[in-house]
Amino acid sequence: MTPTERPSRRVAILAVLAAACWGCGGGGDGFEHYAVNGTIRHDGDPLKSGTITFVPGGPGAAGTAEIVDGAFAIDAADGLSPGEYRVEIYSIQPTGRKIENADDPGAKVDETVNRVDRSFNVDSTLKVTVPPGGFPGPLAFDVTSPNPAAKKKRR
Repeated sequence: MTPTERPSRRVAILAVLAAACWGCGGGGDGFEHYAVNGTIRHDGDPLKSGTITFVPGGPGAAGTAEIVDGAFAIDAADGLSPGEYRVEIYSIQPTGRKIENADDPGAKVDETVNRVDRSFNVDSTLKVTVPPGGFPGPLAFDVTSPNPAAKKKRR
């Protein structure tokens, strides 16, 4: 390679790298994205804190949002694409007790529990369908606390 060929080769390599990265990041996934927002009630009251996750049933953009004082929002840049989604709602909260750390015997960690029943997260059957053009308004979900009787049956 001659000294005059080196800059041309470097430019060619940079051009290939730039082309490979074109579209990296939000919105470059090839899907349409729409904002989504709504409310979540827990045992009749606004869910104080937690997360909501929209898992696509097929090709599509997934989405997750923090729940604060019963409300959540995902902006259009990170929003959902048209299609069906499974909805998972969690509210992991400390109990105020300390328990043994499974990864570090002898150490104690804060005990936490999910305040939302499994039927709305791990075993969720909640579904929403995002129409072309996005939702016409906010979504609303009602969730409940875990059922103590069902918990005893699983053990």
